[in-house]
Amino acid sequence: MSLTPEILGVWVSAFLTLAIFSFLYKDNPVYKFAEHVFVGVSAGYLLILTYSDTLAPNLVQPLIKAAQHAGLPAAQEVDPQAWTGWFRLGALALGILMLMRLSPKWGWVSRWPLAFLIGTYAALRMTGLAQADLVMQVNATMVPLFGKDLPRFHWQDPSILNNWVLVIGVFSVLIYFFFSLEQKGPLKHAAFIGTFFLMVAFGSSFGYTVLARISLLIGRVQDLYEFAERRTGYASIVCAVVVILFLVAWELRNRRKGSPETE
Repeated sequence: MSLTPEILGVWVSAFLTLAIFSFLYKDNPVYKFAEHVFVGVSAGYLLILTYSDTLAPNLVQPLIKAAQHAGLPAAQEVDPQAWTGWFRLGALALGILMLMRLSPKWGWVSRWPLAFLIGTYAALRMTGLAQADLVMQVNATMVPLFGKDLPRFHWQDPSILNNWVLVIGVFSVLIYFFFSLEQKGPLKHAAFIGTFFLMVAFGSSFGYTVLARISLLIGRVQDLYEFAERRTGYASIVCAVVVILFLVAWELRNRRKGSPETE
């Protein structure tokens, strides 16, 4: 077996995966090492991604383009709108003011760009959420409840029964959260029906989350199974033995010293 970048990546992946799984025994230095590596690599990757996808195209490149445009005569201007890149200096100034929060003396200055950011983001999200979560949902609720063109029941496509369930569910849940009137009589019964729809929604969402995590677990177990082959140098088996031996040695050391963690 020759040591190639692919084989090295297999060994690193197998070791870090087994190190994370060692938390099933208890919190230990191997798990902490893998956790710190994951957080550090994630932070570094996010920093590079932020620069390449946000800072470079939205700040650095427009400023460079504007500076190059300023040195050209009017007859050689390639992009007459390149000078607008100087407006990005305002965003740069707000970003620098945001970093003032690291200073105990000038930390109050960061409140101005933070207020600008929160206000702008709230205004943009308000219109987007109103269109996506209000208008689209109201439009999706306006479905036909009677008609010969729709089947009575269908698992996936719209049908009379599905439309009735949708409308009853929406109105009963809205009544459940309607507190302007005392929920008694018909309102109480409608709110009671709304609780069933809420429980179904929450249960399906929770089940989907659990299945997604189980799918990730199955993927990691399949990778460990593939990494135990001869072509990878039995990486999973060797790393598992190393992790187990380290945990045994660490546990014996703690017991010998009478560590409170083992009491």
